[in-house]
Amino acid sequence: MLIALCGCGGGGGEGASSTAPSNPSPAKGRLVSATIDSSKTNYTYSILIYLPASYDVGNASYPTIYALDGDARFVPPDTRFTNFKNILERRGTDAILIGIGGTERRQIDYLLPGAVAYHDFLALELIPYVESHFRADPKKRMISGISSSGNFPLLALFMDAPDKLLFSSFIINEGAFWQQLDVMHRMEAEMFEAVAGRDLRVNLILARQGGDIFYGTIGS
Repeated sequence: MLIALCGCGGGGGEGASSTAPSNPSPAKGRLVSATIDSSKTNYTYSILIYLPASYDVGNASYPTIYALDGDARFVPPDTRFTNFKNILERRGTDAILIGIGGTERRQIDYLLPGAVAYHDFLALELIPYVESHFRADPKKRMISGISSSGNFPLLALFMDAPDKLLFSSFIINEGAFWQQLDVMHRMEAEMFEAVAGRDLRVNLILARQGGDIFYGTIGS
């Protein structure tokens, strides 16, 4: 999936017509909007779901990407969800993208103690909604956050490991770990004690502004 997100598209073969456009428009998917009243956080979240163009022409199941700060406008004029969707369409990536609103709660939902209730919202309300309405592969869930929302994927990993992982892949861009560094150090130590030398197979991507990316699979 990382390759699909970061790789380049292939070019045309020999014999293509000289009148064909050099940059054909990418196939467009469709959007579904919803709201979820969470009993876990006592907040109503706006949700935008992108289904790739291939979704309606088959019966395959798709990886899912849960984008935190979905309604934030970090790169105006578009929201983080829209920018993410545009990248997926441009690269032809077959994945379902879920943009989660509620950016005004980022200092509540993405940090402890509020992150516990937010985790319950994802696990018990949002993900069941998505997977009961769309052909989402429960074995291929990815969560993505930036800055303060980048803290939550790591907290989710620490809370779930080693046996009840809600997500298999984590993308963290410019995580603001300094906001709860002591707590994260403690939770990391507790996680590795719980792992007890066993393999913990998850994909973890840590990125920062400027293009540097650390990508790896966490093992024992």
